[in-house]
Amino acid sequence: MIRDHRSNDSLRPAVLALMGLALLVAAPLAQAEDHVPPGVHIVYVHPPAYADKMAANKVYSDADIDAATELAKIGDAEAQANLGVMLSSRGKYKEAAGWYRQAANMGIPTAAYNLGTLYYNGQGFTQDYAAAKEWFEIAAKRNDPYAQFQLGMMYGAGKGVTADPSSEMHWYTKAAQQGLPAAQYNLAVMYHNGEGTDQDDVKAYAWLLVAQRAGLDVSEAKPVITDGMSPDQTQSAERLSRTLFIAPNAYTKQ
Repeated sequence: MIRDHRSNDSLRPAVLALMGLALLVAAPLAQAEDHVPPGVHIVYVHPPAYADKMAANKVYSDADIDAATELAKIGDAEAQANLGVMLSSRGKYKEAAGWYRQAANMGIPTAAYNLGTLYYNGQGFTQDYAAAKEWFEIAAKRNDPYAQFQLGMMYGAGKGVTADPSSEMHWYTKAAQQGLPAAQYNLAVMYHNGEGTDQDDVKAYAWLLVAQRAGLDVSEAKPVITDGMSPDQTQSAERLSRTLFIAPNAYTKQ
């Protein structure tokens, strides 16, 4: 959450609401690609970038599943990952987990992420944040931005890990640099709060502007961060926001 570092007065109630806003507003922005960033309570399965069909817009037919199964059984890792998505869409979580695990072990980051979601949500398994964290970390190290974002959330909330603002900051930064607006927003929050880093509203506002350009509604957060900033600081943040490196949001297989 954003907490005003200058006072403990009337700003606090308005800012407390922003944490939910940061995570919930981000989700609709990604729905065009069906790559929905995870929220506080729910982590969404998303298909690999190369999948032919998107899970949230498609009820997979038996023929779809049979074709994917045929390829998956002969060791096609992408088919295994896709089959996991198809089975998850039918609620067959344990069966999906088996295919996700095989694809993840062959280097598919989204499969590792999606397996983590099953443990995180308790789908097909008893809810297990520690196991979820292990699979999210595998995906995150393979540059999946949603796994990186979720790890930041987990380190912030202390779910499956000891709460650690430095690690939270690390993973938000990784996801933000890949262009994930929710991570960019939360990175701005952390710079504003001085959590996991030195307090710096210039950097906070710069990241907020980056998130805004990506389409995130930052109208409620902006006055909280800019309150007390000088015109020079605001201009510095605007310049900095245009130099921050944002890589294409890609899923790499390693």
